[in-house]
Amino acid sequence: MGETEGSVVLYIAGAGGFGREVASYAAEIIAAGRWQARLGGFLDDTGANPAFFGCSLPVINTINGWRPKPEDRVVVAVGEPAARRQVTDRLIQSGARFATLIHPTAWVAAQARVGQGCIIAPLAAVAPYAEIGDHAVINVHAGIGHDVRLGAYSVVAPQAVLNGFVTTAEEVLVGSSAVITARLSVGTGAKISAGSVVYSDVPAHATAHGNPARMARLP
Repeated sequence: MGETEGSVVLYIAGAGGFGREVASYAAEIIAAGRWQARLGGFLDDTGANPAFFGCSLPVINTINGWRPKPEDRVVVAVGEPAARRQVTDRLIQSGARFATLIHPTAWVAAQARVGQGCIIAPLAAVAPYAEIGDHAVINVHAGIGHDVRLGAYSVVAPQAVLNGFVTTAEEVLVGSSAVITARLSVGTGAKISAGSVVYSDVPAHATAHGNPARMARLP
């Protein structure tokens, strides 16, 4: 995590279902001794109520209302790529500094590079020489192959796989259990539907669906 001061406070932007997951990841990272920090609460504009689901971490402010202190860090727990970028931009305007969360059970090769603000969930794998762009999410049991370039703000859903040398642009969504075969490229804002298997390049703002995947242009 790169921080050694016990005064560091981590906030989670987004108090929905994914936010509650990320709060659990963060608590387990701290409990494992990977980071000296404490959880400060959620930042949320949606009226989400984590307590209704048994989560004791409170919503302490809106995203725009939060004023970070020098020791504060934040991670964006929003699962849709464009929305992740929008929330991140708002936090940048407030002077926020971002945490990267890598769960203790994830495998990230020493030769891989992971950007700021990323979330790498339990049991995910990031192979050697992969590069993970800022504020990307690699979810539970997802696999990132060697030499992959995953664009900023992209989200890889549970059990999805990007094989070796795949390159994605920014704000790409790869659905649960989808597979992108080796050496392909995926354009900005593209979506890979759950369970799809992609054998050819995916244009920007297209949706790939099925096996073999077919392309549909988004409106």
